[in-house]
Amino acid sequence: MIGTQWTTGRSGPAVALVAALALASLASLTGCGAGGGAGHGAGRGPRPDAGHAARLAAAPAVEPTTAQARTLARAEQILISRCMVGRGFAYAVTGTAPESEERRVFPYAVDDVEWARAHGYGGRADRADAEARLADPNQRYFRGLSPARRAAARTALMGASPVGLSATTPTGMTLTASAEGCTAGAQRELYGDLPGWFRVKVITMNLRPVRESLVHEDPKYARAVGAWAACMREAGRPYASPDASRQAAATLTEGLPADRAEATETALAVTEATCATGTELARVSRALDRAHGEEVRSRFRDEIALRQRFQNAALPTAERVVRQYPDEDGPSGRSGAPSDTSGENHG
Repeated sequence: MIGTQWTTGRSGPAVALVAALALASLASLTGCGAGGGAGHGAGRGPRPDAGHAARLAAAPAVEPTTAQARTLARAEQILISRCMVGRGFAYAVTGTAPESEERRVFPYAVDDVEWARAHGYGGRADRADAEARLADPNQRYFRGLSPARRAAARTALMGASPVGLSATTPTGMTLTASAEGCTAGAQRELYGDLPGWFRVKVITMNLRPVRESLVHEDPKYARAVGAWAACMREAGRPYASPDASRQAAATLTEGLPADRAEATETALAVTEATCATGTELARVSRALDRAHGEEVRSRFRDEIALRQRFQNAALPTAERVVRQYPDEDGPSGRSGAPSDTSGENHG
């Protein structure tokens, strides 16, 4: 989450900035932010105009399409870039990669044998993601800055400190962010009521852990895991839970060459999936996930509807921002491989 920090975190300015940039191209729901006029580099943007509440109330409470979500994410990146350039830093407008089959999430157990045979536990995708983060133009740019310039860039992007915005997740964790900086300025320009957007975003983006916790705590899931564990023991994999199986995969592959690590991971994932589908675990997990998902959505239906209204009310602004931005292949480039304007040599 861009600009969001936990007071117990261990990250210093350089680490925090790299973490922020690693996630800067995610959809707008993942960008938790700070304040400041994104278009002009100001520290504190204007308060919501008088018509904002009316536009928000009139917006439909329907989930934006994938294309609309990408428009919101791209507009936020463009506004951040404008603001950072106004403050003397480069910032490339990066895209958001579509979800791929390789990056499926299995919160209860891998339960697709063919997927496991092709992808193991997804370790190859994780390694590709790590390489992509290292190659990210913004990360390369910030790594090349001197410590003083990097700290200044962090402040420009995320504000001086995580103060001004605060919200509590459904799991009880309090998240805070700065009410200043280019990230928050971009979000303020899009969504108008930054504290309101921050709160509803923090709540709705943390609903999955609530649902998954309810499934893991359900006695039906525990019984299904018991049957799965018996199957695993018979296959020579004495793991008490899918979590234990996943941890074993990490231990077994540590230090191995990439091809052997992939083969070892895949073999264990295939056994896990075979036992999940050969017992009631796959069926029970899916049924419980649906049931508890409906329960959680019902409990937080007002917050979900408000998030959707925020997003739909922001779409006209986002579409205008994206239309005004030069084409990726136009004379201005893709916002470009960033280059510092301070005259430093970054190697």
